[in-house]
Amino acid sequence: MFQKNLKLFLLVGGAITMFAVIYAINPGLALEKINRLPYDTSYVFLIRHWGIMVGLMGFFMCYSAYKESWREPIILFSIIEKLFMVYLYITNVFDVETSYLNERFQAFGITDLLIVAYTIGYWFEKYKSNEMNKNLI
Repeated sequence: MFQKNLKLFLLVGGAITMFAVIYAINPGLALEKINRLPYDTSYVFLIRHWGIMVGLMGFFMCYSAYKESWREPIILFSIIEKLFMVYLYITNVFDVETSYLNERFQAFGITDLLIVAYTIGYWFEKYKSNEMNKNLI
């Protein structure tokens, strides 16, 4: 199932991830409208850097749907990047000082958790099919 739908997964997950480019283009609008957080111009470089980095990650996910030789390195980088977002989200759930941010970044946390889960399922299924093929030889 995971291998069969990998192209669709990369396109949908990549398109959603690519949406972060709005933080590079207009960080004030993104923070205020999407996350309901005040925009502090002191952090414009960091916010824009994050937006372009994650936006490009989404672009490369979409591109790897069509360029098979790119899939493994892009999927590996994607799961590392997204696991860290999931880690940040989960570790802040119980922190009184930052727990309000979880509400503001809930969509990111859930999206990245789903992408991580699918990626693990893909790798597990791929490993199982490789093991079965080895046993047939």
